[in-house]
Amino acid sequence: MSGRNENWIVSLIAGLDEHVDEKTRRKILEQCGRQCQSSIFIKKVKAIYAKSKNIDDFLEKLASVYKHLHLDRDNVYIIYPKCYCPWVNKIPKGKLSGTYCYCSVGWAKALFEGVLGRPVEVVKEASIISGDKQCKFRIIF
Repeated sequence: MSGRNENWIVSLIAGLDEHVDEKTRRKILEQCGRQCQSSIFIKKVKAIYAKSKNIDDFLEKLASVYKHLHLDRDNVYIIYPKCYCPWVNKIPKGKLSGTYCYCSVGWAKALFEGVLGRPVEVVKEASIISGDKQCKFRIIF
C-alpha cells in the first residue's frame, strides 16, 4: 500500500475519532470488517460446524485448524501475534488509532454469525495498533 493510502486511512480514522461518537465509530468499522470476511472461509468453517456434536465440539475442532482461535476455560478468543491487516500493518506504531481495530470485531462477527446463523458479541480486549503486544478479541455466544 502506498504512503498516500496509508495517510488517507490514518486521516479517516482520526476524523472519525474527532467528530463521531464511539458507538457510531464502532458500527462503521464493524461494517467495514464484515466486508473483509471471506464467504469461502465461512463455508469452510460451516463444514466443521456441520460435523460437530455441539458448540464445544465445534470450537475444539475449529481451534485445531485455525491457529488464532484459543479456548481458555469458558472463554473463546481470536488472538493474533501481529497485525495481519494489509491495509494498515505497515503503518508505524502510534500513527493510527486503535479505533481501526473494530474492523476486526466485524470480521469475527461475520464469521461466527455466518456459521451459527445468530448474533454473537465480540469484544476487543487488546490491539497491537493501540500498543498492546497482541490483538485479542473475545467471542461471546
